[in-house]
Amino acid sequence: MSTSVPEIVKSSENPGPIELTIIDKLVSSLKPSYLKIANDSHKHAHHAGLRGASNVTESHFRIEVVSSEFEGKNMPSRHRVVYQLLDDEFKNKGLHALQMKTKTQAEVAK
Repeated sequence: MSTSVPEIVKSSENPGPIELTIIDKLVSSLKPSYLKIANDSHKHAHHAGLRGASNVTESHFRIEVVSSEFEGKNMPSRHRVVYQLLDDEFKNKGLHALQMKTKTQAEVAK
């Protein structure tokens, strides 16, 4: 069994601590062949829901994950897996929203 290095596309050359934690948790648990993360926080920094929030620079992310861990799971189940992995970031670190595309390698190959 070979362990290949996943392709990881980060939002910037200098990602913040929450982005790095998201990457670490997703890579460690899902062992993706591909992971793309985009920090969209700048688009939401002035929204009413974030007024007074301590974290407006790493609050909104978009991810694309390709992992064999998603095989046999429907989209809501896949999203629950990711939300569970990032529970601490949502509850304690200021992560506010996460937009996801979750696929298996077979779905990408179609």
